[in-house]
Amino acid sequence: MTIGLVKESMDLESRVALVPDDVALIIQKGVEVLVQNSTGANSGYSNEAYESVGAKIVDSKTAWGQDLVVKCKEPLEHEYPLLKEKATLFSYLDLAYQKSLCEMFIDKKITSICTETIAGPKNDYPILVPMSVVAGRLAAHLVQHYLLALEHVKGFMGKGVMLGGLSGAQRAKIVVVGGGVVGMESAKVLSQMGAKVTILELDYAKLQNHPYYHLYDLEVLSVNEANIIQALNGAVGLVGAVLVTASQTPKVILRRHLKHMQKQGVVIDVACDLGGCIETIRQTSHSNPVYVEEDLLHYGVPNMPGIVAKTSSTAYSHASVPYLLYYLEHGLKGFLTANTKIVANTLGGLSAYNGYITQEGIAKAFNLAFKSPLEILKEL
Repeated sequence: MTIGLVKESMDLESRVALVPDDVALIIQKGVEVLVQNSTGANSGYSNEAYESVGAKIVDSKTAWGQDLVVKCKEPLEHEYPLLKEKATLFSYLDLAYQKSLCEMFIDKKITSICTETIAGPKNDYPILVPMSVVAGRLAAHLVQHYLLALEHVKGFMGKGVMLGGLSGAQRAKIVVVGGGVVGMESAKVLSQMGAKVTILELDYAKLQNHPYYHLYDLEVLSVNEANIIQALNGAVGLVGAVLVTASQTPKVILRRHLKHMQKQGVVIDVACDLGGCIETIRQTSHSNPVYVEEDLLHYGVPNMPGIVAKTSSTAYSHASVPYLLYYLEHGLKGFLTANTKIVANTLGGLSAYNGYITQEGIAKAFNLAFKSPLEILKEL
């Protein structure tokens, strides 16, 4: 088996899917690793670092042309032709808003392993969690950044608010929608920075016993119309942190709700690549991250962790390499039926196989050919 480790091409996406230390573990198993030239340069990993552990540096066509291709984010359309027929792709994929990618998988009979939908032994999505932590914490810092009195968009100034306030000046009121990993990490950092934080969460009871609840003085409200309005009334920041695995994100905050926020406030939706939970959000990019709607600055960058590439690459690589090693040793069927303390509940990671989409909600949404993972297992 030979692995192609390829360079990311999404706007200012600087992560790499495997760091040299983890490449070394793979090579020790007798697997050849071909690394596209300069793949790790923007995350602090030189060609020489990969060569020092036994990898080979190759051109783009060669790296992409392997039977197994490993990357961090989903391929962009100009990269589709680089994948060979019946190749296996191991990556974050975010397919719920990627119809063209699904169609390419079907046409080329690609086997795609969606790392963010692998549930893991504890059903806590262990490969997704590190990036959720990064995105949540980063969102908090971005709220403060865009509240600075700077012209973030031509003709539109930030509000000029410090999250923690000062003696004689109130703390900033921030609302976080969703109490999962992203939401709680964002709420924690916002609270540490001095903000008054309210979390809107459907499973209100779950958060009452969360270790962050009392430690960071967080207010938690269940999601209903009255509580949404109460929470947003006078808020200067809003962080959307709702994720439904392998599905489009439900809209929780509607346009009418935003009118209760202070003007010149900041709206960030971490799951904008899956549609986001805020009605007014749309995808932007690191090069052009913000726009104004409803007199609020909106931030909708889908690959937020890409700008903290060193930290993100290390965390992603370390979380995913046990699964990749298991796949290399046991093959697809063994991988999908894994049941160990480290690698388990992997079946949900299969998103396409041999001309079919294997995640039912996505297949239905795009009216594409579907076959269940259990049916696939019978064929393997």
